[in-house]
Amino acid sequence: MKIIADKNMLLLNETFGRHGDVQLVDGRQISRADLRGADVLLVRSITRVDRRLLQGTSIRFVGSATIGVDHLDTAWLEANNIAWASAPGCNASSAAQWALAMMWLACKRSNIDFKQQRVGIIGRGNVGRRLEHLLKALEIPVMACDPPLQASGVKDLVSMQDISANSIVSLHVPLTRDGNHPTEALLDSKFLNSLKPETIVVNSSRGRVIDGSTLLEQLQSGRLRAALDVWPDEPYISRDWLQSTCVATPHVAGYSIEGKQAGTEMIYAAFCRRFAMAAGDPPKPQLEDVIVHYPTHAAADQVLQQAIQSSCPVERDDTALRAASSPGNMANCVKIDSLRANYPVRREFKSHRIEARPETEAAQLRELGFKTE
Repeated sequence: MKIIADKNMLLLNETFGRHGDVQLVDGRQISRADLRGADVLLVRSITRVDRRLLQGTSIRFVGSATIGVDHLDTAWLEANNIAWASAPGCNASSAAQWALAMMWLACKRSNIDFKQQRVGIIGRGNVGRRLEHLLKALEIPVMACDPPLQASGVKDLVSMQDISANSIVSLHVPLTRDGNHPTEALLDSKFLNSLKPETIVVNSSRGRVIDGSTLLEQLQSGRLRAALDVWPDEPYISRDWLQSTCVATPHVAGYSIEGKQAGTEMIYAAFCRRFAMAAGDPPKPQLEDVIVHYPTHAAADQVLQQAIQSSCPVERDDTALRAASSPGNMANCVKIDSLRANYPVRREFKSHRIEARPETEAAQLRELGFKTE
């Protein structure tokens, strides 16, 4: 069996390598020629998989190690009897933790107290639900809106109008263009204009769920602030965006090592089901906990913030993005592919052990997902 895979995916040899010849390629550059004689295609969100790429090939299974599927033409795949799978929830903890860290840094840079803010979450799926839990653990008031869930009868949700009254609005929705609840430009000019001055807009879902031109105008005028991990014209980010955004990172919210491993494992399980193969238990790299020790006299809020930033180094990635330069494909912009491809290992809260804290602090750290001693 011939398997074509994005070279930046993890655990490929330990999983798919058991069943065939895995050939690694640049996910941004995959062509029909690369797929000649191949049975399986494994991708991330940077590869558009549709008729133009696959027609006339022998591909029988497409696996995407991602939460979102907006880069897959699933209707065409199904119409042509090509099985497909994604990895919903694989990096949800990573993305929620990153959003939390982005909020905290945005508040710090805006000279406001994060723990005095109110947060409105749009999208209470795998990521939004986890973020809601983190905010409640910090005793920060939070409400959530999710039109599809509301339509299904879930009661403890609010309207988009209610969300607009919060000082921080955080997006956690897939990018969809069809159906009863499309999310493309969900935050349109009307919604953005309804936000209170100095509201912080946080987006770690997809760039095009916001009306980009209106948001950029609002940021440039100083009426709104933003902490963004995703962008409307990826892999490029214009310098206008970077100069106007309070916190900017290169689409890495879900880039924890745990999330990447889970993504590969989930599509491997789907692959085994498709081809009626025994999955077994693929070996994982043994990763030790990150041990973090703070002085006993350190203030509780300082420890919390530093623990979160230790796991989610938003400030480091913001600095790297702003320092990056474009290879020249487009004027006045930054290309984020190299930052993502060479991203350092990042661990989730559950892999950090915080030592020697009073029990009241330790309990809150554990509620966030950290280990304590």
